[in-house]
Amino acid sequence: MKGFGTFAIIVGVCWLVFALSMDVSVPTGTGGRVNNMGLMADRQIHTIVGGMIALAGLLMVLLGGKSTSPQAAAETDTRPCPLCAETIKRAAIKCKHCGGDVLPALSAHVPLMSGWTVRVECEPWAHAEATRSVKRLGLPTTKGSAKFVAVGPFASEAEALGARENIRSVSDLLGDIHIVAPDA
Repeated sequence: MKGFGTFAIIVGVCWLVFALSMDVSVPTGTGGRVNNMGLMADRQIHTIVGGMIALAGLLMVLLGGKSTSPQAAAETDTRPCPLCAETIKRAAIKCKHCGGDVLPALSAHVPLMSGWTVRVECEPWAHAEATRSVKRLGLPTTKGSAKFVAVGPFASEAEALGARENIRSVSDLLGDIHIVAPDA
């Protein structure tokens, strides 16, 4: 909305410049010039139209704050199904498209500092691709090392086991379950 408002301001100002630079006089037969009432009325109309467009654009810029549309809210609350890649809710445990069981994705707002993780072993040159594969499944990752990707942490061992099975079923990546103790 703000972009359209800026465009309207520019159009309105250009229209005003055009209107105010209009010549409203016509030549007379004796070598002089006289104002024409019809041209003066046209300049007045163009000035009003340009001013209204610029004012509308200014209002759009000032009042057109960020709106949270339902579509934008839905996009942040969804993820691709790890089995069929169709869009599903982030908290879904069963895909409505393929019927497959999936793990609910953890909320990005409350990261766990300790819990169960899945360490997916990988070569240093394949680390980035392994991380992308795990993230495509909607699973959280934490800082690992060049030799493994740490998936999680999860609140329970059962969640970590489910994540490991989910990773195995979709990709050729293998992982081990580990527990991460809270920092002391």
